[in-house]
Amino acid sequence: MNKIELENLIEKSGIKIKSPRIIKGIGDDAAVIKINDDLVAIKTIDVFTPIIDDPIIQGKLTACNVTSDIYAMGAVDILGVLVFLAIDSKMPLKISSDLLKGFQEFCEKEKTTIIGGQTIQNPWPLIGGEATGICKIDNVIYSTGVKLNDILVLTKPLGIQPIMAAYRIVRDDNNEFMDYVYEIIDKKELRASEKLAIESMTKSNKPVAEVFQKVPVHAATDITGFGLIGHTEEMLVNETKIDIEITKMPIFKGALGVSELCSYGLEEGRAAETAGGFLISVAPDHLDNLISELKRNNVNPHIVGKAIPGSGKVKISKKVEMHEIKVV
Repeated sequence: MNKIELENLIEKSGIKIKSPRIIKGIGDDAAVIKINDDLVAIKTIDVFTPIIDDPIIQGKLTACNVTSDIYAMGAVDILGVLVFLAIDSKMPLKISSDLLKGFQEFCEKEKTTIIGGQTIQNPWPLIGGEATGICKIDNVIYSTGVKLNDILVLTKPLGIQPIMAAYRIVRDDNNEFMDYVYEIIDKKELRASEKLAIESMTKSNKPVAEVFQKVPVHAATDITGFGLIGHTEEMLVNETKIDIEITKMPIFKGALGVSELCSYGLEEGRAAETAGGFLISVAPDHLDNLISELKRNNVNPHIVGKAIPGSGKVKISKKVEMHEIKVV
């Protein structure tokens, strides 16, 4: 799907979205709606197909993905979550129940809860949700606002798409690509990367949002379906004097090789992520404080780039460092 398809469809439909209460709508990580002079509601929705067999883990990573857009905007208080579940009528009830169980377990750790939702019958499973957060109007962080000389910090590693592809390939002993995967990464190392990927996808981004309340940043966005480059490009919308250069990419072991095998484009920053980390644009004067506060909140940040003079483009440095991580 083209990343601006919804925007194009709304434009072509002739729909006019106008309201004095809408501060930010389509184009950012979430919608920002004015409640009063001090508070805003932040709303987002996300739905996708399951990527892992364990339904409880799938439920948790889905809830992590749904809530991340709220946290990316700087809110730390989520009022409630609506869950969406599409299932085949032949799916065992245990699987459906465990999907919801995992979803709710994650929500409870975030001090929020499922408050309703919708289930439908569908030939293939889908799971997602809608989250509503609340935030002081002055604390909202937008995806745009990068300043010249800013440093770009990423809070989770990259490579979910290739690692989960490898996971699906090797679980089937008859898969013709299994030998190719094991030429790239051995079984033990792959299991370790899978474990780290799952840990990353189920690790809340709330601690990062909490740091936003302490350290000023210029912009932030979560790295998900459009990959590092796609979401970084969104940070430069309407920007004509600044480029962002990516100089380092923290990745899971084996992810680069599997990406090349499957043509996901991780080396170009184009591989899709799920429940990814935040890309944060911060002034050099606040960088050390940001890094320190993130680490204090059990976040492992990576300096991945910088804002340089340019024309609104994102580019991967010719000398980009591909750094294989050991912890998330």
